[in-house]
Amino acid sequence: MKTGILGGGQLARMIMEECYKFGYEFYIFSGEENSPAGQLTKNGFTGDWKDRESLLKFAEKCDIITLENEFIDYGSLKFLEASGITVYPQADIIGLIQDKLYQKENLRNAGIPVAAFCAVESEEDIFNFISVNSFPVVLKSRTMGYDGKGNYTVRNSSEVKPAFELLKKRGRLMCESFINFDKEIATQIARNKSGGKKVYPVVETIQKDHICNMVIASDQLQEKIIHKANLIAENIADELNYVGVMGIEMFLSGDEITVNELAPRVHNSGHYTIEGCRTSQFENHIRAVLNQPLGNTEKTEKNAVMINILGERNGRADLRNAEKIFDFGNAFLHIYGKAETCIGRKMGHITVLDKNLSEAVDTAVRCREIISI
Repeated sequence: MKTGILGGGQLARMIMEECYKFGYEFYIFSGEENSPAGQLTKNGFTGDWKDRESLLKFAEKCDIITLENEFIDYGSLKFLEASGITVYPQADIIGLIQDKLYQKENLRNAGIPVAAFCAVESEEDIFNFISVNSFPVVLKSRTMGYDGKGNYTVRNSSEVKPAFELLKKRGRLMCESFINFDKEIATQIARNKSGGKKVYPVVETIQKDHICNMVIASDQLQEKIIHKANLIAENIADELNYVGVMGIEMFLSGDEITVNELAPRVHNSGHYTIEGCRTSQFENHIRAVLNQPLGNTEKTEKNAVMINILGERNGRADLRNAEKIFDFGNAFLHIYGKAETCIGRKMGHITVLDKNLSEAVDTAVRCREIISI
């Protein structure tokens, strides 16, 4: 089976690492040479996915195409489907999720709990929204926002103008009520074409400068919360007739859950599943798009903690002390193969499994402190 992946970053790389064991063949279409995923295959294509001639030459090599990020040009995906090529997740779903306003409208219409929101075309729209919903509010770019980019928390009237002037450069905007949450939580759901579903454990995500820093998968969340999150995940996947793995980011306030954003792909909050679950999100993504039976998503250990290795400087990557991680028998290191590092860039991650949660967290932090890149 020849599977094409649009995008050559770490997500595509981990998909390949997890699925080569089945004898699958992967083709990568990336905007850069020697991409993290491209390093693992001779079947690499370099180009712009808006170049439809190059895209079609790539697609003709593949039995099916999937993607590793939601920023692939929607028109290019529609072009592939119109050319008779199977793409999962489907182009219409990517188009819907790429625009956060459309995403929230569809979630609300499906009865999924979301924050109050509105479209924004002027500063007056923001003030009108505030008059009903009060401060603080979050002004967002409707497209191309991730890791805190494209968001501005507006806490008083004097911040409305600078927020609007800054973000309008990124395109169309929307405004949301600020959720005063206790925890940020997330899950992933895998769904195949036949409608088979598997939901991963609900995890707590801890941010650092608006970028996911640590993920905690444990039994610390109440069963009632887990049940609610699972129902939300299943409802979203079924409502969209989704195929593949989807990441779902949520806010937890007391025992109430509000959906923040959807990611139509494998997700950073699920990296721990490689060692921490019976079947990783990466393997289940390929099982899903190939309409195969989905694997067991139960944890392999009581607690799994994943910590990201984020860049701390700008320049050439220079990995040091990685071998010292091997002294920890319950720690697992993943380096993504990126030649350049920059502040906040995801360069790798470490997962720790332990029966004791506090020891798992402590070990993850110690391991991260050892690594230099």
